[in-house]
Formats: sequence, structure tokens, C-alpha cells
Amino acid sequence: MLPSAPSQAVTADPLILAFIAAVSLVLSHIGATVGLVLGQLRLPLLIYALGSVTVGTATSLAISTAGTLIGTLRHAAGGRVRLALLLTIGAPSAAAAYFTARYAGHVDKSLVKLVISVVLVATGARMLLVQQKPAPEPTTPPKLPATIAEVLVGAALGAVSGLVGLLLGSLRLPAMMRYARIPAPEAIGTNMAIGTLTGLSAGVATVREGNLDVPSFIVVGLATIIGVHMGAGRTGKLAPEKLLKIIAWVLLGVGLFMFAEGIFERFIPP
Repeated sequence: MLPSAPSQAVTADPLILAFIAAVSLVLSHIGATVGLVLGQLRLPLLIYALGSVTVGTATSLAISTAGTLIGTLRHAAGGRVRLALLLTIGAPSAAAAYFTARYAGHVDKSLVKLVISVVLVATGARMLLVQQKPAPEPTTPPKLPATIAEVLVGAALGAVSGLVGLLLGSLRLPAMMRYARIPAPEAIGTNMAIGTLTGLSAGVATVREGNLDVPSFIVVGLATIIGVHMGAGRTGKLAPEKLLKIIAWVLLGVGLFMFAEGIFERFIPP
């Protein structure tokens, strides 16, 4: 029987840890190109390896945050981070994540993941099917001012992020492109910066409880940082159309993975 208390969690076997680090290196390299670290795929591996949902979630969140911090610096150096959106989306996201992370143990995470997965698959499919054309000028004013919409999106996704231990940049990125109406490269860089704020905030609420597995954080975190650093450097070199296609395929892949994971957790007993 797997241990559930943080104090019982044991650092993963070195070979397993090396495997997770290699997987995280590849995924973060791919994800950082479009402003993501793909922690959704690393999280279940760490939970299995560490034998604790609580420790695995907190450690994965800390690793994702370290990766997004390095990616943010790389994107900022390339001029791909909008400071205004850090206030309208990032600040509400961080605040919401901090408060909800304290109650993460009281929600049905598998159900939340199923809902998120459906949204991701639908968004990715829509981006692939719809021809990428310049958006027509709106003939009627939007129902909500852009600033209010940005604050609501940030707070809502931050709240979910704190509950499930994921930065959810894969959900935030298309929402930013829709409501903030900024070019894909800037949306990618800003999304990673907001992920850093959200992860730091949620991490304070979780790691402070002693749930971080330090060896796993160091080994997998270092591999993730290397992958993010390399991937973030490619963003400014890719054409916007290519970036949009990569984003769409990543959203589809992550959504399908999370759907399968949610089904497994909800309906298949441990």
C-alpha cells in the first residue's frame, strides 16, 4: 500500500528519477517553445515514484515553477513579456492559486481534470480546423471590457491551478490570445511569466507544509530548467503560423492525456 502522509514519502529510486528527468527534459523543451512546461505529463510519474499524491503534486509544482522562471527570463530578454498582463491576469491568478491550494485535498481532482481535458481538446481542435486569418474588426463592443475579462480569466484559472497542482498554462494561453488579442510570441512569453507568479504563490501554500521532495526537485528540476532554456530560445525564431500549429497540437495531446488520466483515477480503483 502506497504511503499517503508526507513524512512517509521516500525519494524515488535513482534509475526511476533519471528516467523522469529525461522525460521532463524532452517535454519541457517542446513545451517551452509555446510557453508551457507540460507538468501534466510529469505529475503522475512523480506521484508514482514518490508514493504520495501530496508530495508528488507539491514537488512537480515546484519543478514547473523553477522551469517557468528560467523560461520567463529568456522570453523577457527577447521582449516577449507584457508587464500590463502580469497585473491584470497574473496577480489575480497568483492570489486565487494561493487560497485554493490550501483546500486542494477536498476536491475531486479526477473530475476537474476531465473538465479541463475536454476544454483543451476542443480548443486545440478548433485551432487546427479554423483557418488562421486576421480577426475582423468587431462591429459591436464586447460584452465585457478587456481588462475585466483578463482579471476574471486569471482568477478562474489560478483558482483551478491551486486545486490540481498544475500551472494550467495550456488553458491560459488560448484564453490570453482571445481576450488580450496579442501576437502568439508575446502571449507565449507572458503566459510563462504568469505561470511563474501562479506557481510561486501556490508553492508557498503547499511546500511550506513540508511536502517537497528535495532530491527529486533538484534532479528533475535541473533537467526541466535545461529543457525550458533551450525551448524558450526557439520561440522568437518560429513563424507565428508555425507557433499556432504547435500550440494546437500540444493542447490536443495534453487534453487527451489528461482525459485518460482522469478516467483512470475516477473509475479504476487503486
